[in-house]
Amino acid sequence: MKRRFTFLPLAAICSILLLASCNTDNKAKEYTISGNVPSDVKSEWIYLYAIEDNDIQVIDSARIEKTSFKFKGTVPDSTVILVLHPGSETEYPAISWNVILEGGDIVVDSASQFATGTPLNDGLKDWISSIDSIMIGNETLEGLNAFFRERWAEHSGDFVGAFVLYNVAGFLEFPIVDSLAGTVPDDVRENTILKPFFEQIEQMRAMQPGKIFTEVNLRYIDGADVALSDIIGKGDWVLIDFWASWCGPCRQAMPELQRVVKSHKTLKVYGIAVSDKDEDTRQAIKNLNIKWPVIADPQAESARTYGINAIPAMILFAPDGKIAARDFTVAELETILTEKTK
Repeated sequence: MKRRFTFLPLAAICSILLLASCNTDNKAKEYTISGNVPSDVKSEWIYLYAIEDNDIQVIDSARIEKTSFKFKGTVPDSTVILVLHPGSETEYPAISWNVILEGGDIVVDSASQFATGTPLNDGLKDWISSIDSIMIGNETLEGLNAFFRERWAEHSGDFVGAFVLYNVAGFLEFPIVDSLAGTVPDDVRENTILKPFFEQIEQMRAMQPGKIFTEVNLRYIDGADVALSDIIGKGDWVLIDFWASWCGPCRQAMPELQRVVKSHKTLKVYGIAVSDKDEDTRQAIKNLNIKWPVIADPQAESARTYGINAIPAMILFAPDGKIAARDFTVAELETILTEKTK
């Protein structure tokens, strides 16, 4: 079973995104969004937000009458990303809905995070519900592989397919993600939120086993400059552990990682703390009793370079600087080290 990932900030916004299709068929089509908020919601207004390049703007609002509300409008020409929630313009509430903006009468289900009534919204609810059922089980990787093999054709050309793939890519082997992504149309790839994901896939093709390492200039947590060329390709097997103090799965895996590493004396290990604050990293190093050098990467430059959108993640480099293995679990590390370094 593939481990459950903690996603980096690039993907952290996914759970509240409302994607709008840029399909030209939706141009000039009218839409309505209606529904009822739970009875315990005290807000008088419900807001529709647009998200472009992580900039959030209110584009519409509707008064909540008892518990019901309704929006009316025209689907825009370009891709818009929306958030729908009751509350205030400045405070984000505990409840929100995922809605794909497209022509038709969209109905928000107050009992779930989804909307229905239009093809893409119905598809999103169906797929996310199916994925949730798979994730609850014990065979996540096998279940997801089967799901995409059997059902990818249903939404390979629209936002539902791309959006779901974006969210579960961290649970799949890269060749599968790459193969599925290759069928997504160009207009969907250009969506503001999805575009970095597809760019990352391009990067990952050059970061697969057998490829030489790519240079990144960073600094150790103590402030000293360090380049990856200072530690990789120098004749040693090198393990890079991408982690962060705020990443629960990273912290949980650390004791086992330390146990495995301890039994391989010739292996050099370096941690890269991504999207983390120095003071938090230092405290985590102390609390977790991390003995190997830790490199600070607050802007996640190394993660972007190596196509990592979720942590924990590890890459093993051979003595000649080529990638020997990547995206494996701590449980798999023991076998990989035994096979590669013997």
